[in-house]
Amino acid sequence: MTESITTTNLCYKVGSKTILSDINLRVPIGSIYGYLGRNGAGKSTTIKLLLGLLKSAEDNILIQGISLKQRSTQIHSIAGNLIEAPCFYNNLTVYENLRYLDIIHKRGLRRIDEVLALVNLHLERKKKASALSMGMKQRLGIAMAIFHDPQLLILDEPLNGLDPQGIFEMRKLFQSLNEQGKTIFLSSHILSELEKVATHIGIIESGRMIFQGTKDDLLLGKIERHVRLRIDDVETAIDVLSPLGFSLQHLGANRVLVIVNDDQHFNSLVKNLICNKIGIYDMESQNANLEQTFINLISRAND
Repeated sequence: MTESITTTNLCYKVGSKTILSDINLRVPIGSIYGYLGRNGAGKSTTIKLLLGLLKSAEDNILIQGISLKQRSTQIHSIAGNLIEAPCFYNNLTVYENLRYLDIIHKRGLRRIDEVLALVNLHLERKKKASALSMGMKQRLGIAMAIFHDPQLLILDEPLNGLDPQGIFEMRKLFQSLNEQGKTIFLSSHILSELEKVATHIGIIESGRMIFQGTKDDLLLGKIERHVRLRIDDVETAIDVLSPLGFSLQHLGANRVLVIVNDDQHFNSLVKNLICNKIGIYDMESQNANLEQTFINLISRAND
């Protein structure tokens, strides 16, 4: 088994409206998989299907190699989750909420202290859940998700309500849990944070998967990027490269901006400049970040 989550042609409809169409998730064991999409694209519906909160008509969801349709109870023991808003008892303290979980999972009082330290809630252990800030409630939700030490975490917008310090701490927590061998499947609108932690990316648009692969595949090999050059003959460069389909912008003096589509296109750019004896004095290649790439792919999908 190499995948923690596998779906095969996963579909979902509400009446005559198609919400998801042929979603084939492949989430590698040990990965941090960022699941991206605009509001209404189908992210939350996917997550609810993975957790059994919505039912798939087919037996087409495997979690850690186990059929969700056939053995959902076993899956809940090896997966933790946080969806939409954390669920806990408002009239209980932070500690009491975890103590209640320990009655179910029997991990011991030491585990409560460990988890409170992990999510930096140990100083709020005696505070009622209803008195927590939004960010602290989110931390408590994550604490409850990881309490039973699951192999897989499924998190829907886990950074909601966190301040910059809280986001930084959660990023470190996700990386630490991942280093311990846990697979993390998460959606978030904070793309700059996903770019820092994700190893794999899936992008969904209008209920269809438009990209799935490693973050490096997405950001390095399969997208356009801007190349700024300082060369000795701008006019000749334009004459040579324009007929080959390169888009050039003269930036003044001896500088040009060239847009390349992928690594092969970049190689062709450099090769043609050298073959035409155009001197290259400086070159800066800037890859698009995750946000720019996401917008680019969504735009292409809707052309």
